[in-house]
Amino acid sequence: MTPNRLQRPKSQDDILSHGWSSTSSTCPDKQHGCNVDHEGASHKHHQSSGTCCLRSLDPDESSWLNDLGEITDLSRDVERGPPNFERVVLSIDGLQCGCCEGGISRTIDRISAIRNHQLNVVLARLELELDTNHLSVTDVIRRLKSKTGYTFVEQVAPAGQILELVTSAPTTIQDAGTPFGVTCMEFPFQEQPWHASLTLGGCNSTTLSGDETCQRSRSTILRVHYVAEDIGARDIFEYYQKFDESLRLAAPAAHPSLAMGARQTNQASKYFVAALSCTLPVVVLAWAPVNHTNISYSHVSLALATVVQVIAFKEFVPTALRSLWHAHVFEMDFLIALSSGLAYAFSVISYALQIMGRPLETGCFFETSTLLVTLILLGRVINEFARYRAAKSVSFRSLQADDALLVLPNSPNPADPRTRTIDARLLQYGDHFKIAPHTRIVTDGIILFGGSEVDESMITGESIPVAKGVHSKVFAGTMNGGGALVAKLTALTHENSVHKIAALVENAELTKPRTQALADRIAGWFVPAIATIGTFVFLGWLIYERYDMKGSWRVAIVRALTFAIATLVVSCPCAIGLAVPMVILIAGGVAARFGVIFRDPQKLEVARNVTDIVFDKTGTLTCGVLTVVSEDLQGVHAGKVKGTLLSLLQNVQHPVAIGVLRHLEREASLDPIEVIPIVNMSSISGSGIRGTCAQSKLEVHAGHPDWLDVAVDDTRCTLMCVTIDGELSATFKLKDRARHTAAVVIEKLHERGIHTHMISGDGQGAVDDIAHTLGITKPNTKARCTPEGKMNYVKDLQQPGKIVMFVGDGTNDSVALKQADVGVHINQSSDVAKSAADIVLMTTRLHDILILLDISRAAYRRIIVNFIWAAMYNLAAVLLASGVLTKAMKSARISPEYAGLGELVSVLPVVLIAFQMRWVNWGKRYRDIEYDYLRVDEPMQQSVVRTRSQYSSEAAEEKRWMCSPMRRLRRVDSAMVEPKQASKQFKVVRDISSSEGSL
Repeated sequence: MTPNRLQRPKSQDDILSHGWSSTSSTCPDKQHGCNVDHEGASHKHHQSSGTCCLRSLDPDESSWLNDLGEITDLSRDVERGPPNFERVVLSIDGLQCGCCEGGISRTIDRISAIRNHQLNVVLARLELELDTNHLSVTDVIRRLKSKTGYTFVEQVAPAGQILELVTSAPTTIQDAGTPFGVTCMEFPFQEQPWHASLTLGGCNSTTLSGDETCQRSRSTILRVHYVAEDIGARDIFEYYQKFDESLRLAAPAAHPSLAMGARQTNQASKYFVAALSCTLPVVVLAWAPVNHTNISYSHVSLALATVVQVIAFKEFVPTALRSLWHAHVFEMDFLIALSSGLAYAFSVISYALQIMGRPLETGCFFETSTLLVTLILLGRVINEFARYRAAKSVSFRSLQADDALLVLPNSPNPADPRTRTIDARLLQYGDHFKIAPHTRIVTDGIILFGGSEVDESMITGESIPVAKGVHSKVFAGTMNGGGALVAKLTALTHENSVHKIAALVENAELTKPRTQALADRIAGWFVPAIATIGTFVFLGWLIYERYDMKGSWRVAIVRALTFAIATLVVSCPCAIGLAVPMVILIAGGVAARFGVIFRDPQKLEVARNVTDIVFDKTGTLTCGVLTVVSEDLQGVHAGKVKGTLLSLLQNVQHPVAIGVLRHLEREASLDPIEVIPIVNMSSISGSGIRGTCAQSKLEVHAGHPDWLDVAVDDTRCTLMCVTIDGELSATFKLKDRARHTAAVVIEKLHERGIHTHMISGDGQGAVDDIAHTLGITKPNTKARCTPEGKMNYVKDLQQPGKIVMFVGDGTNDSVALKQADVGVHINQSSDVAKSAADIVLMTTRLHDILILLDISRAAYRRIIVNFIWAAMYNLAAVLLASGVLTKAMKSARISPEYAGLGELVSVLPVVLIAFQMRWVNWGKRYRDIEYDYLRVDEPMQQSVVRTRSQYSSEAAEEKRWMCSPMRRLRRVDSAMVEPKQASKQFKVVRDISSSEGSL
């Protein structure tokens, strides 16, 4: 018999035999591919479709499972299986400062299913490594909320692409089925019957947040999971629109951290306005020149003060008591609730004595408790608003444009096509989109028609526009100039440059630097210390007023209480708790705006102490564009070398291989070369590549002379040797060129006392040539380095007291980047997510290293200033509030009604100190030096007249001078703008033709 309302299951076997699931278990019927967590739900399997559908349990049915006790626990252990740790990110509603963090951390430490956790106070975000086989996310959220009092909401990172639609006919839509490419269709915000969720391919519906309202109807949201390579969002929308003409896109949900920050700011503002409206009449009645013995005034003050106290109780008491009871932590809310409660209680006692005709000398002081609470709430509003603005200021997601100009097919003029405006979420692969002048580029793409200049400062930090032409790449979030462009889409909005950089920055924000641990320890002891000081202040003043001043007990208690309340409230640990994370958050966002991405914020603190910087040569200090200056073919296989290399080097990304392949392709365009197929190719990192001729079966090796054991005279060129069947058949000599500003950056590093080193896989002659040009001493260079050799070089430098930074372009540098104390990757594309480095430079500008060091030092200085300010404020505030200085100066005290300003006065400077970093134009002086240096060092100055804006991309400029046989016009990007268009936009003096190797 199937369990129902009349029949309770008696054992775990009874549950499993009838298809019920235990709490936090995984569906036991794996043959249907179900991976849905059955947290408080039952399930049924459809043998025809192989899908798993859910229905919510009734309260009576849920109690059957809960009553099983040990049987359910035993089942959980059996079904759990091996640990399955997953990354879970939660938003926290109500988190205030570092003191609040202590209770959450202690609660998490008691949950065995959680392995690691990181908490960011400014963003109110918590990251967990959770064993989902042991405990579900829902269980963790429920437990954390019950123990801490805060509201936790999961931030879901959907796997694959998701489209949310609003429909008025969910049944019709469900009956319509799913087109090819759609993997899951569901109604997450609808109270559905047990069959309402249609799951295809094992879509896990429990990973969807249940608190994503955002004023969206809970009965009409349709969420569609799909594979973007198989079907597009616009195709899905048009498919379901045939069944529901009112179908529309759901409003885009705000980012969880920003939405939570806005909600907390609004809630704090409402509390403050309500408290202020009640406080003003009380203050007026207390301070106005009226007859204070009139009992009606006291009645009104009591009523209004009670309303304020109710607001304070709701805001401060629940969280304070939960933290004290469950986590055994004193939070600042506890001191606030205690202080305001005591002030209100004694005001009520004073009111009662006045009613009985025995008024206190101080009279009723309802204004103390009401003004105290109101000013504290004002501080909370400013605090929440500052944190929200800080999070919003460093968010890259605001750079994503909402609408796109979709190019309609069969337009008569492809350069000026017909378009229609669509939501950016409806773009799909294969689309062409138009970029109107002076608009934000909606997503990544490749230009098909047109020319313009694009402001990429929001991605790279470079304020000078970059010229774009046909075949140039454009990136989402950048701003188009005065020209119209038509581009082909290369990335959807959920995977473009803005999304990748935003995700990278947001993930890095959760990592804590070392100084944060010190701040957390201080904040953890702060509240108990202040509570102890407040107790001594109360006792001290009580004894002084009663015995030294010979006052009555009533007067002594009231006066001692006012000093104690002021002491408890005026001190604020929030300044200490926010001193580090606020600066780290702003510094990381500012650095990202200038093209420096900190993947690990801990390195923001370490970078300021760097003593040695090790540079990889090729592609880092040099342009990375090697040109063949000579070739020497020899041996019996000399005639086969070029055809063999055209096949062998076709997909190799090393700069040497690219240089040789480009040289051979140029020759083949003039005189065709027969390509010899190569099979069984394999690349040897740091050495070369090998393969086998498909026809003759001869072994072919191409690479470094040392790897091939070939004796070649050491020259100032980079060498690539080729052996066929063990015999040397060819030697290619290539030349690279140091970057224009590399010498300037090296000189600036030396002025800071930083030692510079250069290592390379090239021969000693080529390394010595570049080192001499840049001013790097020969003992600090090393040639013929393998990837392991680079790692060992860095390891040998890492002696006590030395902090080593390694800078490379990612080619064979991964192990060295990991070994270094700070690994810096000079990015050559928009995809920063694949880098193994701690820090990624979004451009090839070497002066970004100086910006990196400047931001690191500036951030550390601001952290120190924040700590000093927090210490000075709390010391001065406690001395003034406790009345220690009243004997020397009677007015040298802080009254309890004004003590509520403590949070505002202490936190606001911390926020301003951090925000000041956003107002600095980092690297401006380095860019000025770079432009001046480039202007002086301009090769062929008589050939082309340039303006300063033409140097916005040093790497492409150098590549143009090294590679372009037709130096016709400015080409900042990797693609040539069409001559007719370029002649209208750029100043051309004359055409120059020269051979590739002339430089």
